[in-house]
Amino acid sequence: MKKKILSLCLVVALAATAVIGGTLAYFSDTDVQKNTFTTGNVAIDLWEDFGDNDDQGIEELIPATGSAQNGTLKNGIEKEVYVENTGSEDAYVRVHIAIPSILDNAQPDFDASKNVLHFNYDNDSVVDGKWNWSKTVDGTTGSNWNFYETNIDNVSYNVYVVTYETALKNSEATVDAMSQVYLDSKTTNDDITKIKKTLGDNWYIYVAAEGTQAAGFKNAYEALNTAFGDPTAPTYTSKIDWKTVSGKTWVDTEATVNP
Repeated sequence: MKKKILSLCLVVALAATAVIGGTLAYFSDTDVQKNTFTTGNVAIDLWEDFGDNDDQGIEELIPATGSAQNGTLKNGIEKEVYVENTGSEDAYVRVHIAIPSILDNAQPDFDASKNVLHFNYDNDSVVDGKWNWSKTVDGTTGSNWNFYETNIDNVSYNVYVVTYETALKNSEATVDAMSQVYLDSKTTNDDITKIKKTLGDNWYIYVAAEGTQAAGFKNAYEALNTAFGDPTAPTYTSKIDWKTVSGKTWVDTEATVNP
């Protein structure tokens, strides 16, 4: 089901150049002139295609079989996340994907083989000019993850930040930042019971997007870190109010899992 997640889209036009919907006037030092500048705006929409869920965005999660690497995976849940520029200005964008820490082995070694819940992205989405999951513009996806931890409704979450390297023009959209999620094949009923003590019956995955003007910046990392903060900085505090995120999606764990 395709969903437009308006509440998650954080936008900014830097104050040094923009007064949204108005004009700027100044006086020269030799004559009085009224110089009017029209100002553009940065606006983004976050979209998600999430499985075949009902209107509430619920999808049944069953342990996967096969392999995601060789294309034989079954029981994966479609979760395609992408961003569209709906404003007049070229914009850089990034996405924050929050997964409960109890499901994701982010620390200390990011060993995905230990994860209960996995997420995938297509290989053609992480080539030069597209999505980069690393901390720096010259980093390589799959290492040096752009990552931080947060707490949402008293639950610990691992948050992955993925940056789109190319500025989007009006009406342009990114490719999918991620493609699917799936439950590890080794997950047992005992595992589910233990996890439910922390997460309850429904497991929430949060997605939020940030966008800022491209003009005046060397690259997406410089622009977005300037506008919203650098997630790798020790003093970083996310500007996302996760408690107000209404576009969250979740998985129903009532399905039978491996004994």
